[in-house]
Amino acid sequence: MFEAAAVCVATGMLSYMLWRLSQAENMTLPSGQPLFGDFIAFWSAGRAALDGQIEHIHERAMLWDYQRLAAPDARFYAPWNSPPTFLIVACVLALAPYPAAAIGFFVVTALLFGFALRDLLPDRRALLFPATAPAVLYQAGSVQAGLLIGGIAGLALHWLDRRPRLAGALIGLLAIKPHLALLWPLLLGLSGRWRVFAAAAASAIAFVTIAGIAFGFDAYIRFFESLAASQQLISEQRISTPAYASLYASLLGLGAPHSVAMALHVFSAGVGVVLACRLFAKAELATAGAALCATTLLISPYLFFYDFTLLLVGAAMLGVPRTRLDLTAAILAWSTGLTVVVGGYIALPLCPLAAWAVLAAALRRSESAAPRPAPAPQP
Repeated sequence: MFEAAAVCVATGMLSYMLWRLSQAENMTLPSGQPLFGDFIAFWSAGRAALDGQIEHIHERAMLWDYQRLAAPDARFYAPWNSPPTFLIVACVLALAPYPAAAIGFFVVTALLFGFALRDLLPDRRALLFPATAPAVLYQAGSVQAGLLIGGIAGLALHWLDRRPRLAGALIGLLAIKPHLALLWPLLLGLSGRWRVFAAAAASAIAFVTIAGIAFGFDAYIRFFESLAASQQLISEQRISTPAYASLYASLLGLGAPHSVAMALHVFSAGVGVVLACRLFAKAELATAGAALCATTLLISPYLFFYDFTLLLVGAAMLGVPRTRLDLTAAILAWSTGLTVVVGGYIALPLCPLAAWAVLAAALRRSESAAPRPAPAPQP
């Protein structure tokens, strides 16, 4: 029943997106949004960097000119608010024309995500779970980095004990989205995986250094200065409400005062981190990995629906649902992308609720499992 419903929803979503695509003219949708949505920020930033405009990469006027090159009739501006590490990726993408770069990025990251989930899920039939998930499908229209982050995290978790140095190298690449990598040091340190920790630290330092050499280390200063404007996108509700995914943003959308929304968000994040750390220190990798993915999505107030592809990784780590809580967590993780539809009517905190459900399922799984032996020391 759930599989049939998932296929029906996915078919409807894809049909709607194809219909919208058929209405596009001059790389612009009838709504005025550029074709491929947020990807235009990646491409325009990369193109500007290749043209030597690093110092102005966060300036609206300059970047808008590049976005008009890609989609001349677009009426929506997409800011660049990522660190210099991600700018390396953007520069590679900008070597190709805008539509080719967008399609290529989506296909490559979708394959990466599918490859990672194939190794985590119990069998290939279960690939229907991520393949029909709205958060995944929507990224065919708004080509974002969610599949890339989910794919890297999923492979790192799969290889954590099998190929520790390679897993560490992958973790270091998450420096492209540092707010989605905050819990990795805690997982590795509390579980005693020091070889992975060292490889991840070396990878991240090398990545950050290479980006600093390429773009100048003052690019990091400009990135940190731009964070205030990025946060205002949430606090002042400057973009479409359905895109928001954090508890803080959802509460603001429901009319809560800023102080109340932030206080509840911080409380939720703090409790989540404490509970996740308990699992990092004692639980088996599957439950610890699920807790990592779920709690990561409770921390930052700056989250959007596409970030919740990471929650699909967490749900996949738990494997076949064993209890009603497991099944509820899997369904909620699958449905997070539906905030794009539901959020147009009411800002329900579906995404943080789904993250808490996966974390709760991981906690229940840990309590019902026998204590695991301590990992062997890694030289």
